[in-house]
Amino acid sequence: MVAESYPNTADGLHSLLANLRNVTKGDDEGKVWSKIAEMEIPDYENWFSHSYGQEKGRALADAYGKSLKLSEQHFEMLWVELAKQEGEITISKLDALNRRFDLAKKEDVLANSTDEFKADWKKTDTSAGPARQAIGYFCFVDGKFRLKSFPHEIQILSTTKPGPVVPGKLIDKVQPMYPESARKLRLHGVVSVNVVVHTDGTVAVQNVGAGHPLLVPAAVTAVQQWKYEPTTVSGEPVEVQAKVYVTFELSQQ
Repeated sequence: MVAESYPNTADGLHSLLANLRNVTKGDDEGKVWSKIAEMEIPDYENWFSHSYGQEKGRALADAYGKSLKLSEQHFEMLWVELAKQEGEITISKLDALNRRFDLAKKEDVLANSTDEFKADWKKTDTSAGPARQAIGYFCFVDGKFRLKSFPHEIQILSTTKPGPVVPGKLIDKVQPMYPESARKLRLHGVVSVNVVVHTDGTVAVQNVGAGHPLLVPAAVTAVQQWKYEPTTVSGEPVEVQAKVYVTFELSQQ
């Protein structure tokens, strides 16, 4: 079988992600995982050091390695969600934006320039959940697109004036009760939940993005009890839309 090849362009990344969505629609988890695994940065310690310099590169490589498997798991959950929707993938090339940042923040200058892209999703149907979602940040390494980072972005729903944004912090994370039916079947995994965090830090569930049906009710019940230190804009609390993840591990039982 000839390996799929995509050019180092915005259209190339768009084609790759559109293909990944189609594969996810086919409900072949093994094939989806295989495609996501191909997006890992090979020899990432050296790549980050080469691209960003030794000091910053080591820090970025360490963070990448520690979050890699969890980011891939969350990335898969996102595509399970997007495969159930109608929408559009948009790609932005970030090199011009990075150059503008470089002028103001010398420490962020790349030691060796590399093309980077940001992918986003815009929902076009009337299903529940966020109208827009960030897909991820990608770079082109050794002839393939790689997932550099999986974003956990928030969307500010209401604000009275622009200003500095301080993201909220989760201060009370209630753990889910493991469903007995799921435990007997040895089911484990992650449930992604789209939520609105109110100005008082309480959480309202919009909808479930993805997750095993036997795990979903317990995840929703737990998330509804979470409490945040709210996000602020210019010191004023604002409502935000976010995606959260609830993990069920049998080893914890």
